[in-house]
Amino acid sequence: MANSFDQTKTWLLSSGLFVSDNSHKNCGGVFSFFDEKNNTFSFLYPEITGYFVSTLKFLYHIEKNEKYLEYAKYSCDWLIQLYEKYGSIIQGIKSNSPTSDLSYSFDSAICAKGLLDYYEITKNNYYLDYSKKILTDLSNESIQSDGSLMPFKDITTNQYQESKDVWYKQKGCLHIKTSIPFFQINQYLNDDNFLEIGNLICSSVSNFQNSDGSIRMHSDSKIINLHTLCYALEGLVYAYSVTKNNDYLQYSEKAIVWCLQQILDDYSILLWHNSKFKSKAAYPIAQLIRILILLDKINMNSKHRSHIDRLYKFLISFQAIHPSHKISGGFYEEFYKSLFGWKKRLRINSWTSMFALQAIYWNQNYDKISFEEQIKFLY
Repeated sequence: MANSFDQTKTWLLSSGLFVSDNSHKNCGGVFSFFDEKNNTFSFLYPEITGYFVSTLKFLYHIEKNEKYLEYAKYSCDWLIQLYEKYGSIIQGIKSNSPTSDLSYSFDSAICAKGLLDYYEITKNNYYLDYSKKILTDLSNESIQSDGSLMPFKDITTNQYQESKDVWYKQKGCLHIKTSIPFFQINQYLNDDNFLEIGNLICSSVSNFQNSDGSIRMHSDSKIINLHTLCYALEGLVYAYSVTKNNDYLQYSEKAIVWCLQQILDDYSILLWHNSKFKSKAAYPIAQLIRILILLDKINMNSKHRSHIDRLYKFLISFQAIHPSHKISGGFYEEFYKSLFGWKKRLRINSWTSMFALQAIYWNQNYDKISFEEQIKFLY
């Protein structure tokens, strides 16, 4: 019987989540999730396609399978095709049309990282140049003097904006993760301007972190979201790997203390805190496991081993076992609170499965991996 890692990998590559037919108009695109109830994949999601390229880089490092590079090229070319057509990384494609006229700064940064990851393997400057274009646009138009990012751009007006409509249209701690491609591209171009931007973005954590270590979703809100908190920590831990600035490590470790205090009897952590929303999601648990492993490797100890084991048990409970190849091996998104108790949302989620794939591998190889080697593959 295949193990959890192989099952997850098979779902990501062979379920239909990824458009692998090179004659298809959207070859290279990756869908957001599979809707089990309606037996259909959702919209094509550029941000997640960026994550997919980074996932393929990770798999290529492990297995040296040339098929992963072929797929990564398909995805990178699809992202560039969208960028050329719309002038930005758009939110999504459904029925061959954009899902909105918006381009999100976070999504653009994740796609820029995907292009950088493909460049790192192939050394093809074409992909480096497009990543630089995306990051230069962000640095010129989106990034503010305090390190925050204007969350989205209306592609019809080419203006960056902020809105209170929903959480991801506001400046938030999630944007700290966007520092990663700035640090990464600096290593290829040796342009300290990108390094300075990465540090500026990370410095904004002081606008979000509470005295107990928790990190608010928005600077003017009491709401804490485990997913966006982990995005912030991913940015900070990566920043530490490049700069060796201990402040980034201290911010991270302070937040981790708070996170571990939230573990419940079933080894879950609520996604939302100080909020009306109630859910127990898989994706931030996968993120948190990765961060805990990286921190143990930095500190060269097993301080978080028991917490990792508990969280891992909860994470694996989301992996689908099903006769359909469109479902089996992928990870369900979350349990949500209903009138009848906790119910599983019937979505097999792409980014949950990508984060889980890395969490599974790092956990299974906990004693073999090092921080210096694996931080390069964090996505």
